[in-house]
Amino acid sequence: MEHKFNFKLLLGAVTIAILTAGCQLSSPSNSVAPNNSTENTSDGAATNVSTPLERIADLNLTDAQKAQAKQIGEQTQAKILAVLTPEQQEKFKSASQGQQFRVLRSLNLSAEQKQKIREIQRNQRQQFQGILTPEQKAKLQQNRSSRRQGSSN
Repeated sequence: MEHKFNFKLLLGAVTIAILTAGCQLSSPSNSVAPNNSTENTSDGAATNVSTPLERIADLNLTDAQKAQAKQIGEQTQAKILAVLTPEQQEKFKSASQGQQFRVLRSLNLSAEQKQKIREIQRNQRQQFQGILTPEQKAKLQQNRSSRRQGSSN
């Protein structure tokens, strides 16, 4: 009886592992890189998931930088909403704040929408980089490198 229980437990664990790996492999590698949730590297590998606040918490932003970052985020969200259909907008808006960019993957975006959103996000990253000091930029790059190394292990 004990062996039967252990076998079922092992079988369940293996099933979960296979399903998890399958879900990761089946996610489209060319989907929009939601820079605030999961980031695709140039080779298509996803980095660790974290919220924008978690990723910039140790940058010690000034109040002025925080206000600018918030404004950049709001502008980015408005631009992305303008690219989406009304149905896609509803799904995007209904996601919690830290999950919105992850939801983009499930919206069946057209190639044109994906390209526009990538450009919007690229501009957002450039704007954010523009408000950082050289030390903060170095720390952000260090954080990105460590996340990428952590996800490749």
